[in-house]
Amino acid sequence: MKKQIFAILIALLVLPSSITADEGMWLPFLIKNQKYKEMKKIGLKLPAEALYSDSEPSITQAVVGFMGEGANLRSFGTGSFISGNGLLITNYHVVLSYLERFSNEKNDFLKYGYWAQNLSEESLCRDLEIKILESMKDVTDIMLAGTEGLDGNEKQNKINENGIAYAKLITKGTKKEVKMQAIFGSNRYIMSVYSIYKDIRMVAAPPFSIGKFGGNTDNYNWPRHTGDFAILRVYAGKDNQPVSYSKENVPFKPKRYLKISLEGTNENEFAMTIGFPGTTRQYIPSFAIDKIINGENRERIAIRSEKMHILESAIDSDETLKFRYSTRLSSVGNSYLRWKGELLGVTRMNLVEQKRKEEQQFAKWVQGNPEREAKYGIVLEQMEDLYKEVSQYNMADLYFNEAGINGSEIVPFIGKFEKLVATYGRKKPDPKASESEAKRLLPLTAQFFNNWDYETDRKMFRDMLKRYYEKMPERFHPEAMDRYVNFYQGDIEKLSEELFANSTFTDKSKLEAFLTNQDRDIQTSVKSDPLYQISIGYYMINVDKIMRQRGELQQRQMTLFSTYIEGILEMNSDKAIYPDANSSLRFSYGIVKGGDVSDGLSYRCRTTLDGVMDKFINNPEDEEFYMPKKLQTLLQNRDFGKYADKSGELNVNFLTNNHTTGGNSGSPVLNGKGELIGVNFDRIWQGVASDYRYDSATSRAIAVDIRYIMFLIDRFSPSRYIVTEIEEANR
Repeated sequence: MKKQIFAILIALLVLPSSITADEGMWLPFLIKNQKYKEMKKIGLKLPAEALYSDSEPSITQAVVGFMGEGANLRSFGTGSFISGNGLLITNYHVVLSYLERFSNEKNDFLKYGYWAQNLSEESLCRDLEIKILESMKDVTDIMLAGTEGLDGNEKQNKINENGIAYAKLITKGTKKEVKMQAIFGSNRYIMSVYSIYKDIRMVAAPPFSIGKFGGNTDNYNWPRHTGDFAILRVYAGKDNQPVSYSKENVPFKPKRYLKISLEGTNENEFAMTIGFPGTTRQYIPSFAIDKIINGENRERIAIRSEKMHILESAIDSDETLKFRYSTRLSSVGNSYLRWKGELLGVTRMNLVEQKRKEEQQFAKWVQGNPEREAKYGIVLEQMEDLYKEVSQYNMADLYFNEAGINGSEIVPFIGKFEKLVATYGRKKPDPKASESEAKRLLPLTAQFFNNWDYETDRKMFRDMLKRYYEKMPERFHPEAMDRYVNFYQGDIEKLSEELFANSTFTDKSKLEAFLTNQDRDIQTSVKSDPLYQISIGYYMINVDKIMRQRGELQQRQMTLFSTYIEGILEMNSDKAIYPDANSSLRFSYGIVKGGDVSDGLSYRCRTTLDGVMDKFINNPEDEEFYMPKKLQTLLQNRDFGKYADKSGELNVNFLTNNHTTGGNSGSPVLNGKGELIGVNFDRIWQGVASDYRYDSATSRAIAVDIRYIMFLIDRFSPSRYIVTEIEEANR
């Protein structure tokens, strides 16, 4: 059994003065007592046990989280079963990287779409895994057992020990995996038990022109007209249990799958989203949000802007580079726009000042009782003082990640060679270990160069090195960085040109020759390489001067925070409170709803296929708004079939006021009957600050209408067997 995961995710919490009916990401096992009555009032028609049950199949078991191999049960997207044979629906952008891997000049799946026409044509998505929640419960008493009188690391070690022991007990004799997570500081703990499946295959995906229609231009904007969906299938052993990939595997039989509704939905009708939201910071205090939004986010925006410019220029100059950089550009652009939206939203809401007022209310409550004052009186001040130092290391960590190891692709690639170098640094060199490591690196080298562009990455290395050097205090500079910048007298362009031209790591044939030569010279070919020295220097600075120091400061902050959050919970003991998102399964709910999102700007709640044509006509030279000819013909003939609404229009996207964030990509959007009406894929620009404070006026999530998805599969694609399978599942 895979090593059990024990992870504790901490968030700084200050409760807002009120929680609106539409706000929140609610834990499944508490939904019945906390929110079910309210959900019924606005349109839910299911019994509470249909949402979550410890003993019977429920909707939660129709929902999956997508993970990469070794992700420690932290997911990056969501999907849901839509047939009894393991058929999954999610977002196009969630699995876009796999379409890029499958594509080449002969089979351009980005241009034409991926349309399997039978089971044998479904392709394995290597290293992709899913998690299915089997159960969830409060394990606070179990986790804190025996911690009375303990403090600091001693207490944390005991909590870890308790978690590991209980996880082993729960999963004994099964293939299930467990994740323990702290919520509300270290005062509450939840346990999630998952089944993990690793044989996931691509079934269908539209062309890029549909799945990413509007591209970065439309990202986080409304109106949207994007067919952001993909279909996959989960496979299992013949006993329906998780197994590694094999041709003998068969389609997985889920305990529950979602029925599809072609009736559509009207504005103000109930809508519910279920998924694995990644991280929110709803309750961080004023001093933290000020540093994050007005400090860290501004730096992130500037860095991502430079990266986007380089990638866009590369793709414009060489169309073949779209196979290498479409996913990365999308990811870079997505975060860039989100951070800009957060800056806009937090500023517009005057959120820092709002939170200061809430902290004053907390202080007033504390002062109303001598015992409270003794316990909580100065904790917020202590946290603020400490956070001034924490924020310096947060900024260093930001630059280490954004401009250092994730600045250019060559840096993390070089990092993979450090283990080989270490085998030669031992007191007694181990030739067998060295050869084994060299053989491991050979296929990784081939894979890297097959998806790498020399000049694009040189420019990325140049710009990120320059930004890191200029923005970071000298104590956070790798020694090799300062040495070579001084040697080249600050000419970063020349530095990057010569380091790339003379490095073994930028030349595939040289590097492969080095790896296959048993008499390889580590000192000459690797350790003396300036590009190696700078790249490894980033890692060493992180280890020596960022990671440990930052961790120690955060641990001190957590100690203060545990006391602080105890006071917050005590002050709000009569309220239903949801914890910040942490990649555990959550429900959010509300209604289909447009809104008045800014001065003079109102949004309707839905868009139609006519809008796709409008954008295509108005942007004739822009590939982001290209409309495939077959789709044009279907629109011109109004050939929508049973997927049109009552007025004869084909709906494409719609808005809800459901509370979502990153990780909710691909989440099913359900009506009051629990039927699938759409697939969540984005938020609007004006509302992305909902990660910090939900705003009922602007917090809107965007979903693809399930009728548009079914129309594309039925009328646009050649994958007839998928339509047949879905229709049979809905009888």
